[in-house]
Amino acid sequence: MKKTLTASGLLLLTAANTALAHPGHDHSDWSSPLVHTLFYGAIAAVIGTAFFVIRQSRHKRQNTQQKED
Repeated sequence: MKKTLTASGLLLLTAANTALAHPGHDHSDWSSPLVHTLFYGAIAAVIGTAFFVIRQSRHKRQNTQQKED
């Protein structure tokens, strides 16, 4: 699982750097839709990853508490 999170994090960093590395903020440029898609996709991926990690943590904590009872 740790390898998966590391690989996902590196992929997100790569996508985010590509999305933010354009000169200026020209919406009429041919690459504008791609750049904005990558940017918002990276944000969605971070939110999704945070949700997944929090959910896994809560699930693990609940299982630990049930085993103690």
